[in-house]
Amino acid sequence: MFGNIQTKSVLRKVSVALPAPSKQNLKSSSAPPAPAQAKKNPIPSPLPQSVTKSSRPNTPQRKTPSSKSANGSSKQSLVRKAVKRKASTPPPQWDSSDSDSGVESDLSFDSARKRVRSSASSVDSSRTLLDRSHPWQGPPADYPLAHAADLVSSDPKSRPAFREEVATKIELQYPSNSKRERFYLADSVESDGFKSIEDIGETVRFVCANYLPAPEAAKASDEDTGYERRLTRAFKGSEGDPLEYKQVIDEYNELIEKRVKDGTIEKVLAAKHGLSFDWVKRILDQVYSRTVSPYVDSLKDYQNGTDFVYGELLYALCSEMFKETGLRSDQVFVDLGSGVGNVVLQAALEIGCESWGCEIMKNPCDLAELQAEEFSQRARLWGLSVGKVRLIRGDFLEKKEIGEVLKRADVVLVNNQAFGPDLNSKLVDRFLDLKDGAQVISLKSFKPEGFEIQERNVNDPRHLLKVRKLEYFSNRVSWTDAPGNYYIATKDPTDLIKFQNSLARKRRG
Repeated sequence: MFGNIQTKSVLRKVSVALPAPSKQNLKSSSAPPAPAQAKKNPIPSPLPQSVTKSSRPNTPQRKTPSSKSANGSSKQSLVRKAVKRKASTPPPQWDSSDSDSGVESDLSFDSARKRVRSSASSVDSSRTLLDRSHPWQGPPADYPLAHAADLVSSDPKSRPAFREEVATKIELQYPSNSKRERFYLADSVESDGFKSIEDIGETVRFVCANYLPAPEAAKASDEDTGYERRLTRAFKGSEGDPLEYKQVIDEYNELIEKRVKDGTIEKVLAAKHGLSFDWVKRILDQVYSRTVSPYVDSLKDYQNGTDFVYGELLYALCSEMFKETGLRSDQVFVDLGSGVGNVVLQAALEIGCESWGCEIMKNPCDLAELQAEEFSQRARLWGLSVGKVRLIRGDFLEKKEIGEVLKRADVVLVNNQAFGPDLNSKLVDRFLDLKDGAQVISLKSFKPEGFEIQERNVNDPRHLLKVRKLEYFSNRVSWTDAPGNYYIATKDPTDLIKFQNSLARKRRG
Protein backbone atom coordinates (compact mmCIF):
# COMPACT_ATOMS: atom_id res chain seq x y z
CA MET A 1 0.00 0.00 0.00
CA PHE A 2 2.88 2.32 0.80
CA GLY A 3 5.55 1.14 -1.63
CA ASN A 4 8.93 0.37 -0.13
CA ILE A 5 8.91 0.03 3.63
CA GLN A 6 12.46 1.35 3.97
CA THR A 7 14.51 3.67 1.87
CA LYS A 8 18.25 3.08 2.04
CA SER A 9 19.33 6.61 1.17
CA VAL A 10 22.14 7.84 3.38
CA LEU A 11 23.27 11.46 3.38
CA ARG A 12 26.43 13.04 4.65
CA LYS A 13 26.00 15.62 7.37
CA VAL A 14 25.76 19.11 5.95
CA SER A 15 25.20 22.55 7.40
CA VAL A 16 22.74 24.80 5.63
CA ALA A 17 21.27 28.24 6.20
CA LEU A 18 17.52 28.05 6.63
CA PRO A 19 15.18 30.64 5.13
CA ALA A 20 13.14 33.11 7.13
CA PRO A 21 9.69 32.01 8.28
CA SER A 22 6.93 32.37 5.79
CA LYS A 23 3.30 31.48 5.46
CA GLN A 24 4.25 28.48 3.34
CA ASN A 25 3.32 25.18 4.90
CA LEU A 26 6.14 22.79 5.56
CA LYS A 27 6.89 20.52 2.61
CA SER A 28 9.30 17.64 2.49
CA SER A 29 12.40 17.98 0.38
CA SER A 30 14.87 15.97 2.43
CA ALA A 31 15.78 12.33 2.12
CA PRO A 32 14.62 9.71 4.64
CA PRO A 33 16.50 9.25 7.90
CA ALA A 34 19.94 7.71 7.63
CA PRO A 35 21.57 5.37 10.12
CA ALA A 36 23.12 6.72 13.29
CA GLN A 37 26.85 6.15 13.44
CA ALA A 38 29.58 6.52 16.01
CA LYS A 39 31.32 9.86 16.06
CA LYS A 40 34.49 8.29 14.68
CA ASN A 41 32.81 7.62 11.37
CA PRO A 42 32.44 10.98 9.58
CA ILE A 43 30.43 9.72 6.63
CA PRO A 44 26.76 9.12 7.60
CA SER A 45 24.60 11.51 9.59
CA PRO A 46 22.02 10.34 12.17
CA LEU A 47 19.34 12.10 10.14
CA PRO A 48 19.62 14.25 7.04
CA GLN A 49 19.86 17.97 7.54
CA SER A 50 19.65 19.11 3.92
CA VAL A 51 16.64 21.37 4.09
CA THR A 52 15.62 23.65 1.27
CA LYS A 53 13.51 26.78 1.29
CA SER A 54 10.39 24.79 0.52
CA SER A 55 11.07 22.44 3.39
CA ARG A 56 10.60 24.55 6.47
CA PRO A 57 11.04 28.11 7.72
CA ASN A 58 13.98 29.26 9.76
CA THR A 59 13.90 30.46 13.32
CA PRO A 60 12.76 34.08 13.38
CA GLN A 61 15.53 36.64 13.71
CA ARG A 62 16.46 37.35 17.29
CA LYS A 63 18.03 40.37 18.92
CA THR A 64 20.48 40.18 21.78
CA PRO A 65 18.86 41.76 24.84
CA SER A 66 20.43 45.03 25.93
CA SER A 67 21.42 45.91 29.47
CA LYS A 68 18.85 45.21 32.17
CA SER A 69 16.44 47.79 33.37
CA ALA A 70 15.20 48.05 36.92
CA ASN A 71 12.69 45.27 36.32
CA GLY A 72 14.65 43.47 33.61
CA SER A 73 15.89 40.71 35.87
CA SER A 74 12.43 39.52 36.90
CA LYS A 75 11.12 39.73 33.33
CA GLN A 76 14.08 37.76 32.02
CA SER A 77 13.29 35.04 34.54
CA LEU A 78 9.70 35.12 33.34
CA VAL A 79 10.78 34.67 29.73
CA ARG A 80 13.11 31.77 30.47
CA LYS A 81 10.24 29.80 31.95
CA ALA A 82 7.68 31.06 29.45
CA VAL A 83 9.19 29.20 26.52
CA LYS A 84 9.82 25.85 28.16
CA ARG A 85 6.96 24.03 26.41
CA LYS A 86 8.38 22.19 23.45
CA ALA A 87 7.32 18.55 23.41
CA SER A 88 4.26 17.79 21.34
CA THR A 89 3.38 14.51 22.94
CA PRO A 90 4.09 14.69 26.67
CA PRO A 91 3.54 11.54 28.74
CA PRO A 92 -0.20 11.19 29.39
CA GLN A 93 -1.56 11.61 32.90
CA TRP A 94 -3.30 8.45 34.01
CA ASP A 95 -6.36 8.22 36.18
CA SER A 96 -7.94 5.00 37.33
CA SER A 97 -11.34 6.61 37.82
CA ASP A 98 -14.06 6.28 35.21
CA SER A 99 -14.87 9.42 33.28
CA ASP A 100 -18.17 9.92 31.56
CA SER A 101 -17.93 13.10 29.59
CA GLY A 102 -20.77 12.32 27.28
CA VAL A 103 -18.59 13.85 24.59
CA GLU A 104 -15.49 11.85 23.87
CA SER A 105 -17.04 8.50 23.07
CA ASP A 106 -19.94 6.21 23.81
CA LEU A 107 -17.68 3.24 24.32
CA SER A 108 -17.35 1.57 27.75
CA PHE A 109 -13.89 0.39 28.75
CA ASP A 110 -13.19 -2.31 31.26
CA SER A 111 -13.40 -0.81 34.77
CA ALA A 112 -9.81 -1.84 35.50
CA ARG A 113 -8.44 0.02 32.47
CA LYS A 114 -6.59 3.23 33.28
CA ARG A 115 -7.54 6.16 31.13
CA VAL A 116 -6.12 9.51 30.31
CA ARG A 117 -7.64 12.12 32.60
CA SER A 118 -10.30 14.03 30.69
CA SER A 119 -11.85 17.31 31.69
CA ALA A 120 -14.66 17.37 29.19
CA SER A 121 -15.67 20.61 27.57
CA SER A 122 -19.29 21.60 27.90
CA VAL A 123 -21.60 20.37 25.19
CA ASP A 124 -23.02 23.13 23.00
CA SER A 125 -26.19 21.84 21.36
CA SER A 126 -26.07 24.61 18.76
CA ARG A 127 -22.66 23.50 17.54
CA THR A 128 -22.01 20.79 14.97
CA LEU A 129 -18.54 19.28 14.92
CA LEU A 130 -18.80 17.83 11.43
CA ASP A 131 -16.94 19.74 8.75
CA ARG A 132 -19.49 20.16 5.97
CA SER A 133 -17.36 22.57 3.93
CA HIS A 134 -15.38 19.76 2.27
CA PRO A 135 -16.64 16.62 0.49
CA TRP A 136 -16.58 13.36 2.42
CA GLN A 137 -16.78 11.25 -0.73
CA GLY A 138 -14.71 11.08 -3.88
CA PRO A 139 -10.92 11.13 -4.33
CA PRO A 140 -8.99 11.89 -1.11
CA ALA A 141 -8.13 15.57 -0.87
CA ASP A 142 -4.49 16.63 -0.95
CA TYR A 143 -3.62 19.99 0.61
CA PRO A 144 -0.62 21.67 2.25
CA LEU A 145 0.25 20.01 5.54
CA ALA A 146 3.26 19.98 7.85
CA HIS A 147 3.89 16.24 7.80
CA ALA A 148 5.58 14.62 10.78
CA ALA A 149 8.10 13.10 8.36
CA ASP A 150 9.28 16.59 7.40
CA LEU A 151 9.69 17.54 11.04
CA VAL A 152 11.75 14.45 11.81
CA SER A 153 13.89 14.46 8.67
CA SER A 154 15.04 18.02 9.29
CA ASP A 155 15.88 17.44 12.96
CA PRO A 156 19.51 16.35 13.43
CA LYS A 157 18.65 15.04 16.89
CA SER A 158 16.13 12.48 15.66
CA ARG A 159 17.02 8.78 15.49
CA PRO A 160 15.21 5.68 14.23
CA ALA A 161 12.78 4.56 16.94
CA PHE A 162 13.46 0.89 16.25
CA ARG A 163 16.86 -0.76 16.15
CA GLU A 164 17.20 -0.43 12.39
CA GLU A 165 19.69 1.29 10.15
CA VAL A 166 17.11 3.35 8.31
CA ALA A 167 13.87 4.53 9.87
CA THR A 168 10.79 2.94 8.34
CA LYS A 169 8.35 5.28 6.63
CA ILE A 170 4.62 4.88 7.20
CA GLU A 171 1.46 6.81 6.39
CA LEU A 172 -1.42 7.39 8.78
CA GLN A 173 -5.07 7.70 7.84
CA TYR A 174 -7.13 10.39 9.59
CA PRO A 175 -10.94 10.38 9.99
CA SER A 176 -11.65 12.45 6.89
CA ASN A 177 -11.55 12.23 3.12
CA SER A 178 -7.92 13.34 3.02
CA LYS A 179 -4.61 11.93 1.98
CA ARG A 180 -2.56 10.38 4.75
CA GLU A 181 0.08 12.02 6.89
CA ARG A 182 3.63 10.81 6.36
CA PHE A 183 5.75 9.64 9.30
CA TYR A 184 9.20 8.21 9.82
CA LEU A 185 9.38 5.87 12.80
CA ALA A 186 11.96 8.09 14.46
CA ASP A 187 12.15 9.98 17.75
CA SER A 188 14.18 12.92 19.00
CA VAL A 189 16.89 12.08 21.51
CA GLU A 190 15.84 15.17 23.50
CA SER A 191 13.36 14.49 26.29
CA ASP A 192 11.11 17.31 25.10
CA GLY A 193 11.64 16.69 21.40
CA PHE A 194 9.19 15.27 18.88
CA LYS A 195 8.39 11.58 19.31
CA SER A 196 6.77 9.98 16.26
CA ILE A 197 5.82 6.81 18.12
CA GLU A 198 3.91 8.77 20.77
CA ASP A 199 2.26 11.00 18.18
CA ILE A 200 1.05 8.01 16.18
CA GLY A 201 -0.19 6.11 19.23
CA GLU A 202 -2.09 9.09 20.64
CA THR A 203 -3.68 9.85 17.29
CA VAL A 204 -4.79 6.26 16.76
CA ARG A 205 -6.30 6.16 20.24
CA PHE A 206 -8.35 9.33 19.82
CA VAL A 207 -9.59 8.39 16.36
CA CYS A 208 -10.74 4.96 17.56
CA ALA A 209 -12.48 6.42 20.63
CA ASN A 210 -14.26 9.32 18.95
CA TYR A 211 -15.07 8.45 15.33
CA LEU A 212 -16.43 4.90 15.37
CA PRO A 213 -19.79 3.50 16.49
CA ALA A 214 -19.76 2.33 20.11
CA PRO A 215 -19.34 -1.43 19.51
CA GLU A 216 -16.60 -0.95 16.92
CA ALA A 217 -14.92 1.72 19.05
CA ALA A 218 -14.85 -0.66 22.01
CA LYS A 219 -13.21 -3.34 19.88
CA ALA A 220 -10.68 -0.97 18.29
CA SER A 221 -9.79 0.44 21.73
CA ASP A 222 -9.74 -2.85 23.65
CA GLU A 223 -6.99 -2.86 26.27
CA ASP A 224 -5.67 -6.25 25.09
CA THR A 225 -6.45 -6.43 21.37
CA GLY A 226 -7.03 -2.80 20.30
CA TYR A 227 -4.80 -0.95 17.89
CA GLU A 228 -3.03 1.19 20.48
CA ARG A 229 -2.17 -1.88 22.57
CA ARG A 230 -0.93 -3.78 19.54
CA LEU A 231 1.26 -0.85 18.52
CA THR A 232 2.76 -0.77 22.00
CA ARG A 233 3.51 -4.48 21.86
CA ALA A 234 5.06 -4.19 18.41
CA PHE A 235 7.29 -1.35 19.56
CA LYS A 236 8.50 -2.93 22.81
CA GLY A 237 10.50 0.15 23.76
CA SER A 238 12.52 0.13 20.49
CA GLU A 239 13.20 -3.61 20.78
CA GLY A 240 10.26 -4.58 18.59
CA ASP A 241 9.70 -5.23 14.91
CA PRO A 242 9.03 -2.25 12.61
CA LEU A 243 7.37 -4.57 10.08
CA GLU A 244 4.90 -5.75 12.72
CA TYR A 245 4.31 -2.15 13.75
CA LYS A 246 3.62 -1.15 10.16
CA GLN A 247 1.25 -4.09 9.71
CA VAL A 248 -0.88 -2.83 12.61
CA ILE A 249 -0.91 0.64 11.06
CA ASP A 250 -1.98 -0.86 7.72
CA GLU A 251 -4.94 -2.62 9.41
CA TYR A 252 -5.92 0.56 11.23
CA ASN A 253 -5.67 2.59 8.00
CA GLU A 254 -7.85 0.12 6.17
CA LEU A 255 -10.57 0.32 8.83
CA ILE A 256 -10.64 4.13 9.06
CA GLU A 257 -10.55 4.57 5.28
CA LYS A 258 -13.42 2.12 4.93
CA ARG A 259 -15.49 3.94 7.56
CA VAL A 260 -14.86 7.27 5.83
CA LYS A 261 -16.00 5.92 2.47
CA ASP A 262 -19.14 4.20 3.79
CA GLY A 263 -20.24 7.33 5.65
CA THR A 264 -19.95 5.88 9.14
CA ILE A 265 -17.50 8.45 10.49
CA GLU A 266 -19.46 11.30 8.98
CA LYS A 267 -22.60 10.04 10.73
CA VAL A 268 -20.87 9.57 14.10
CA LEU A 269 -19.28 13.01 14.00
CA ALA A 270 -22.51 14.73 12.93
CA ALA A 271 -24.15 13.56 16.16
CA LYS A 272 -21.50 15.19 18.39
CA HIS A 273 -21.70 18.71 19.78
CA GLY A 274 -18.47 19.09 21.72
CA LEU A 275 -14.91 17.84 22.16
CA SER A 276 -13.28 16.52 25.31
CA PHE A 277 -10.34 18.46 26.69
CA ASP A 278 -7.91 15.67 25.80
CA TRP A 279 -9.21 15.52 22.24
CA VAL A 280 -8.67 19.28 21.92
CA LYS A 281 -5.19 18.98 23.38
CA ARG A 282 -4.22 16.19 20.96
CA ILE A 283 -4.98 18.35 17.93
CA LEU A 284 -3.41 21.52 19.32
CA ASP A 285 -0.29 19.57 20.31
CA GLN A 286 0.07 18.42 16.71
CA VAL A 287 -0.21 21.98 15.41
CA TYR A 288 2.22 23.39 17.98
CA SER A 289 4.84 20.68 17.50
CA ARG A 290 4.95 21.15 13.73
CA THR A 291 5.12 24.94 13.74
CA VAL A 292 6.26 26.49 17.03
CA SER A 293 8.36 23.86 18.79
CA PRO A 294 11.24 23.91 16.26
CA TYR A 295 11.63 27.67 16.81
CA VAL A 296 10.61 28.07 20.44
CA ASP A 297 13.97 29.63 21.35
CA SER A 298 13.10 32.66 19.24
CA LEU A 299 10.45 33.54 21.82
CA LYS A 300 13.11 34.31 24.43
CA ASP A 301 13.67 37.71 22.85
CA TYR A 302 12.10 40.58 24.77
CA GLN A 303 12.60 44.28 25.26
CA ASN A 304 13.91 45.32 28.67
CA GLY A 305 11.81 47.82 30.56
CA THR A 306 8.76 47.32 28.34
CA ASP A 307 5.50 45.42 28.44
CA PHE A 308 6.71 43.15 25.63
CA VAL A 309 7.28 39.90 27.52
CA TYR A 310 6.15 36.52 26.26
CA GLY A 311 4.39 33.87 28.34
CA GLU A 312 1.81 31.18 27.65
CA LEU A 313 -1.39 30.19 29.42
CA LEU A 314 -1.54 26.42 29.18
CA TYR A 315 -4.46 24.40 27.80
CA ALA A 316 -6.04 23.46 31.13
CA LEU A 317 -6.25 27.02 32.40
CA CYS A 318 -7.71 28.30 29.13
CA SER A 319 -10.35 25.57 29.21
CA GLU A 320 -11.26 26.55 32.77
CA MET A 321 -11.54 30.18 31.71
CA PHE A 322 -13.87 29.28 28.85
CA LYS A 323 -16.13 27.40 31.25
CA GLU A 324 -16.14 30.15 33.88
CA THR A 325 -17.21 32.73 31.30
CA GLY A 326 -19.72 30.41 29.61
CA LEU A 327 -18.19 31.05 26.19
CA ARG A 328 -20.36 29.59 23.41
CA SER A 329 -19.94 28.80 19.73
CA ASP A 330 -22.16 31.72 18.68
CA GLN A 331 -20.04 34.27 20.54
CA VAL A 332 -16.87 36.27 19.90
CA PHE A 333 -13.57 35.76 21.73
CA VAL A 334 -10.68 38.27 21.62
CA ASP A 335 -7.14 37.74 22.97
CA LEU A 336 -5.22 41.00 23.42
CA GLY A 337 -1.54 40.11 23.32
CA SER A 338 -2.12 36.72 21.71
CA GLY A 339 1.52 35.61 21.32
CA VAL A 340 1.82 32.62 19.01
CA GLY A 341 -1.97 32.29 18.92
CA ASN A 342 -2.41 29.32 21.26
CA VAL A 343 -5.52 30.56 23.07
CA VAL A 344 -7.07 31.94 19.90
CA LEU A 345 -6.82 28.52 18.26
CA GLN A 346 -7.99 26.69 21.37
CA ALA A 347 -11.13 28.81 21.57
CA ALA A 348 -11.86 28.21 17.88
CA LEU A 349 -11.42 24.46 18.33
CA GLU A 350 -12.77 23.76 21.80
CA ILE A 351 -15.68 26.21 21.69
CA GLY A 352 -16.13 26.72 17.94
CA CYS A 353 -16.52 30.48 18.34
CA GLU A 354 -15.24 33.37 16.25
CA SER A 355 -11.77 33.94 17.65
CA TRP A 356 -9.52 36.98 17.32
CA GLY A 357 -5.98 37.71 18.46
CA CYS A 358 -3.66 40.72 18.32
CA GLU A 359 0.09 40.63 18.93
CA ILE A 360 2.75 43.30 18.55
CA MET A 361 6.02 41.29 18.77
CA LYS A 362 7.37 40.07 15.44
CA ASN A 363 8.60 36.57 16.36
CA PRO A 364 5.37 35.46 18.03
CA CYS A 365 3.41 36.96 15.11
CA ASP A 366 5.43 34.96 12.59
CA LEU A 367 4.85 31.71 14.46
CA ALA A 368 1.19 32.54 15.06
CA GLU A 369 0.61 32.78 11.32
CA LEU A 370 2.30 29.41 10.79
CA GLN A 371 0.15 27.91 13.52
CA ALA A 372 -3.06 29.37 12.09
CA GLU A 373 -2.38 27.91 8.64
CA GLU A 374 -1.52 24.50 10.03
CA PHE A 375 -4.51 24.65 12.38
CA SER A 376 -6.99 25.03 9.53
CA GLN A 377 -5.45 22.05 7.73
CA ARG A 378 -5.35 19.92 10.89
CA ALA A 379 -8.99 20.67 11.61
CA ARG A 380 -9.83 19.52 8.10
CA LEU A 381 -7.69 16.42 8.56
CA TRP A 382 -9.66 15.53 11.70
CA GLY A 383 -12.96 16.28 9.92
CA LEU A 384 -13.87 19.10 12.30
CA SER A 385 -15.67 22.40 11.85
CA VAL A 386 -13.99 25.14 13.89
CA GLY A 387 -14.58 28.80 14.57
CA LYS A 388 -13.31 31.56 12.33
CA VAL A 389 -9.77 32.66 13.26
CA ARG A 390 -8.41 36.16 12.70
CA LEU A 391 -4.92 37.24 13.78
CA ILE A 392 -3.85 40.89 13.72
CA ARG A 393 -0.30 42.25 13.85
CA GLY A 394 0.26 45.45 15.77
CA ASP A 395 -0.70 47.41 18.87
CA PHE A 396 -4.12 46.38 20.16
CA LEU A 397 -4.68 49.94 21.43
CA GLU A 398 -4.28 51.33 17.92
CA LYS A 399 -5.51 48.71 15.44
CA LYS A 400 -8.86 49.71 13.99
CA GLU A 401 -9.94 46.09 13.50
CA ILE A 402 -9.51 45.39 17.20
CA GLY A 403 -11.46 48.48 18.17
CA GLU A 404 -14.35 47.31 15.99
CA VAL A 405 -14.38 43.69 17.15
CA LEU A 406 -14.26 44.71 20.83
CA LYS A 407 -17.68 46.25 20.35
CA ARG A 408 -18.98 42.77 19.51
CA ALA A 409 -16.79 40.77 21.89
CA ASP A 410 -18.36 38.52 24.52
CA VAL A 411 -15.13 37.39 26.18
CA VAL A 412 -11.80 39.26 26.13
CA LEU A 413 -8.56 37.77 27.44
CA VAL A 414 -5.64 39.94 28.54
CA ASN A 415 -2.56 38.17 29.89
CA ASN A 416 -1.41 41.31 31.72
CA GLN A 417 0.92 39.50 34.11
CA ALA A 418 3.86 41.66 33.02
CA PHE A 419 1.94 44.79 31.96
CA GLY A 420 2.72 48.08 33.68
CA PRO A 421 0.14 50.42 35.29
CA ASP A 422 0.01 52.74 32.30
CA LEU A 423 -0.92 50.00 29.83
CA ASN A 424 -3.47 48.51 32.21
CA SER A 425 -5.05 51.96 32.62
CA LYS A 426 -5.28 52.43 28.85
CA LEU A 427 -6.92 49.02 28.55
CA VAL A 428 -9.61 50.01 31.03
CA ASP A 429 -10.39 53.03 28.84
CA ARG A 430 -10.59 50.69 25.84
CA PHE A 431 -13.11 48.53 27.73
CA LEU A 432 -15.59 51.43 27.61
CA ASP A 433 -16.41 50.20 24.10
CA LEU A 434 -17.43 46.76 25.35
CA LYS A 435 -21.10 45.91 25.38
CA ASP A 436 -22.81 45.37 28.71
CA GLY A 437 -22.31 41.82 29.90
CA ALA A 438 -18.98 41.38 28.14
CA GLN A 439 -16.36 39.65 30.29
CA VAL A 440 -12.65 40.41 30.58
CA ILE A 441 -10.25 37.73 31.83
CA SER A 442 -6.93 38.94 33.23
CA LEU A 443 -4.02 37.74 35.35
CA LYS A 444 -3.98 40.99 37.33
CA SER A 445 -7.20 42.73 38.34
CA PHE A 446 -8.07 45.94 36.54
CA LYS A 447 -10.01 47.05 39.61
CA PRO A 448 -8.34 47.20 43.04
CA GLU A 449 -10.01 45.18 45.76
CA GLY A 450 -12.25 47.41 47.89
CA PHE A 451 -12.39 50.16 45.28
CA GLU A 452 -15.77 51.79 45.97
CA ILE A 453 -17.82 54.39 44.14
CA GLN A 454 -17.54 57.82 45.69
CA GLU A 455 -18.56 61.24 44.53
CA ARG A 456 -14.95 62.24 43.92
CA ASN A 457 -14.23 59.22 41.66
CA VAL A 458 -17.65 58.66 40.13
CA ASN A 459 -16.29 59.08 36.59
CA ASP A 460 -13.63 56.36 36.96
CA PRO A 461 -14.37 53.71 34.27
CA ARG A 462 -13.34 50.92 36.63
CA HIS A 463 -16.71 51.30 38.34
CA LEU A 464 -18.24 49.70 35.25
CA LEU A 465 -16.49 46.41 36.11
CA LYS A 466 -17.69 43.76 38.53
CA VAL A 467 -14.74 41.54 39.32
CA ARG A 468 -14.52 37.92 40.43
CA LYS A 469 -11.27 36.52 41.77
CA LEU A 470 -10.55 32.88 40.91
CA GLU A 471 -7.71 30.50 41.66
CA TYR A 472 -5.79 28.38 39.20
CA PHE A 473 -3.86 25.30 40.20
CA SER A 474 -0.21 24.46 39.64
CA ASN A 475 1.20 23.88 36.14
CA ARG A 476 -1.32 26.17 34.49
CA VAL A 477 1.04 28.84 33.10
CA SER A 478 4.38 28.55 31.35
CA TRP A 479 6.42 30.88 33.56
CA THR A 480 5.88 29.10 36.89
CA ASP A 481 4.71 25.78 38.29
CA ALA A 482 3.06 27.48 41.25
CA PRO A 483 -0.69 28.11 41.59
CA GLY A 484 -2.07 31.62 41.31
CA ASN A 485 -5.11 33.77 40.66
CA TYR A 486 -6.91 35.20 37.70
CA TYR A 487 -9.82 37.62 37.45
CA ILE A 488 -13.02 37.88 35.44
CA ALA A 489 -14.43 41.39 35.15
CA THR A 490 -17.95 41.79 33.77
CA LYS A 491 -19.00 45.11 32.33
CA ASP A 492 -22.06 45.95 34.39
CA PRO A 493 -23.07 49.61 34.89
CA THR A 494 -25.88 48.76 37.35
CA ASP A 495 -24.12 49.90 40.53
CA LEU A 496 -22.77 53.03 38.88
CA ILE A 497 -26.21 53.98 37.56
CA LYS A 498 -27.73 53.50 41.03
CA PHE A 499 -25.07 55.68 42.61
CA GLN A 500 -25.46 58.39 39.98
CA ASN A 501 -29.25 58.42 40.44
CA SER A 502 -28.81 58.61 44.20
CA LEU A 503 -26.30 61.43 43.81
CA ALA A 504 -28.67 63.32 41.50
CA ARG A 505 -31.53 63.04 43.99
CA LYS A 506 -29.24 64.26 46.76
CA ARG A 507 -28.21 67.30 44.75
CA ARG A 508 -31.82 68.14 43.89
CA GLY A 509 -32.40 67.98 47.50
